[in-house]
Amino acid sequence: MPIMSSQKIFNEAEAGFAHCIAANSGANNTTTPLSVHVEHKEQEDQETFPGGFEGPEKKLDIRFCSKYTGKNSGPKSGLRSIGKEQWQSVLDSARCTIISSTSNQYLDSYVLSESSLFVYPRRVMIKTCGTTTLLHLIEKMTQLAKDTCGLEVEMLVFSRKNLNNPGKQIFPHCTFSDEVDYLNKIFNNAGHAYVMGPLNKDHWNCYIIDNRRSSTIRRTEQTFEVMMHDLDPQVMKQFFKRDGVSAWDTTVSSGISNLLPGSIIDDYQFDPCGYSMNGMLDKWYWTIHITPEDHCSYVSFDTNIALPSYHILLANILKVFRPGRFTAALYAEDGAPCGDPYFAFDSQLLEHAITNKTVHSFDGGIDPVRLSINNNFAVERYKDKKY
Repeated sequence: MPIMSSQKIFNEAEAGFAHCIAANSGANNTTTPLSVHVEHKEQEDQETFPGGFEGPEKKLDIRFCSKYTGKNSGPKSGLRSIGKEQWQSVLDSARCTIISSTSNQYLDSYVLSESSLFVYPRRVMIKTCGTTTLLHLIEKMTQLAKDTCGLEVEMLVFSRKNLNNPGKQIFPHCTFSDEVDYLNKIFNNAGHAYVMGPLNKDHWNCYIIDNRRSSTIRRTEQTFEVMMHDLDPQVMKQFFKRDGVSAWDTTVSSGISNLLPGSIIDDYQFDPCGYSMNGMLDKWYWTIHITPEDHCSYVSFDTNIALPSYHILLANILKVFRPGRFTAALYAEDGAPCGDPYFAFDSQLLEHAITNKTVHSFDGGIDPVRLSINNNFAVERYKDKKY
């Protein structure tokens, strides 16, 4: 697995992806990830889509710690004390809007015009799709956390898979190299950049800053993502807006509501097409975003639910959406319930043939694994699974 330095970072344009528009490029001068890529055999050489909405999201997962002690340590609710209007002010920098919000005793959930925001007392997870400028909001968010809550960044993970049309993005999101340079300037070169997977195929970019001091074995966080392309058109028809059919109707009829039963779900159907949902199951979040158009179809699933195995959940996700190819990424710390991420996915669970696997260990108890898999996608053979 390539470990990238700040001197020369992989450029998607150089690997055969669309070149960055010149106007954009000059605008402003111990954990485990596991990545699995799956595609139809007849599509295994397909690299990008010629156009359409950019479904693949950019993701920021930031954990904070107290900058002060005693009376100046800030409110116990931490980042949750920040109001909706203040979050919208932050999101303005990324060019997205809050559509709706829900909460439980552990976290606040915001469905956005482009994806999702989840807020814990000392953690924020935000992902945005399209041509949003996610990294532009970091400085405003961290300043707000400091001024309002007395918090500072303890750990930051920025990640995304390769984009379909990076040339349509706004700086610094045209290339991973630009994104890394941008983050290095904000955090004084404190982070490390990585690319997992083949550079001219589907791959996963990741930038990590980790200033935690606790023992790595005490770190139990894990997140699981599935990024799906070339979806079954018959499945995607459900996610075009229809008269008399609510977002909840679609959530139920599609099978989404059964993926993690017992969740609080906040869903939204876009006009004329598209779908987003945020789910909360106790202290865990999960979210799904769907771009259903045939020429750029994309579905993402993301959760931090602490399962000892993701075999059944992955099988059920694939049964619901029937993708032609997908990338799955697992981020698991040393003490995570899933154990060694190398064995997190059962390659025999579905009719898949692994073509490559990438394994890497990050400092701080973080290890990534990446699997590339071809499949015949005999979806009719999937059986209902129960947890």
